[in-house]
Amino acid sequence: DTNMTEWGGEHIEMSLRTWRCGGYIEVVPCSRMGHVFRARNPYVVHIENVLINTKRAALVWLDEHLEEYYRAVPRARLIDAGDVSERLRLKESLNCKSIDW
Repeated sequence: DTNMTEWGGEHIEMSLRTWRCGGYIEVVPCSRMGHVFRARNPYVVHIENVLINTKRAALVWLDEHLEEYYRAVPRARLIDAGDVSERLRLKESLNCKSIDW
């Protein structure tokens, strides 16, 4: 989603898109993956932007489960996440399955 800004939410959007739209995640038993956390972030994380990003993902991918997102993140209900119509068209063009598939 090119309208997501800064950091946060993109991993959720990619996971849901992969799950619903025919992608796959390979399990490679002999592989290793890690994440190195820094003592402090070299950049500022604006929580408002993270909420916008996660709400954008929720509006596009959660369908009938959107209220569960709002119960978990009530503040997001009041946030303007912008126009997601482009992402909804993408979901339709990819013939994505229901989240419950």
